[in-house]
Amino acid sequence: MSAALLKHMAFHGVLAAAFIFVLNYYILKTELQSAVFWAIGFGAMAAGLAYQQSKRSGS
Repeated sequence: MSAALLKHMAFHGVLAAAFIFVLNYYILKTELQSAVFWAIGFGAMAAGLAYQQSKRSGS
C-alpha cells in the first residue's frame, strides 16, 4: 500500500466519521457513546470503500 493510498483512505474515513458524529450528536441529539460508535463504524466503512474504489480504478 502506498502512502498516497493510505492518505486517501484516512481522508475519507475521517470526513465520514466527523459527518456522522455531527449528525448523530448535534442534530439527532443521541448520546455521546452512541455517536462515537456510529462515527467509528462509518469511518471504517468509508475507508474500506475508498480502498476498493482505488483498486477498481487502477490507481
